[in-house]
Amino acid sequence: MTRPPQTGDDWDDLAEVWTAPRPGPAVDPDLARAVRRRARLGGLNFLFEALGAIAAGVIGVWASLRNGEPGVALAVVLFAGFALAMTLWARRGLPPEAADTPAAALRAAAGQARSGLRWARAGQAVGVAALLFVAVVAASHRVAPGDPVIVFAVVFVAAAVALQERHARRCRARLRRHEAALSELEV
Repeated sequence: MTRPPQTGDDWDDLAEVWTAPRPGPAVDPDLARAVRRRARLGGLNFLFEALGAIAAGVIGVWASLRNGEPGVALAVVLFAGFALAMTLWARRGLPPEAADTPAAALRAAAGQARSGLRWARAGQAVGVAALLFVAVVAASHRVAPGDPVIVFAVVFVAAAVALQERHARRCRARLRRHEAALSELEV
């Protein structure tokens, strides 16, 4: 009878089993996928918002100065600058999309929900600033408040603010779920 070849002490195999890193709990693939998707969409959204604020500011200042309206040009600079500042504020401290452990995935998802909540509030503030901008432009051109363009602008901004509130509610609910799951995981 032949014996299997010995590769060392029998304790070596046992020691390897005891010292080998144990796999931790698996990351939920749906959560990891959602974190990555939200990170990509958030980055794309940030890029469009930032470039849009800059482009709108440049075009608005150019058009205002071309038409000899320095007051409107100043309002454009203030509005575009405010919109850019709100975009930067909303996306500050956004965590990386790390999803290598369940806790890291939940922390990243909670950070994204916080950023989404800030984004909704920033959008509402920009909506109010847009109404002020429309009022400045309307006053400089002596446009009546009942003018169809003014009414459309007010209705459009009101709808945008309402949609931002819906987004804020969804982010708060998502944040509560992620924080609850994280606290259960850390117990």
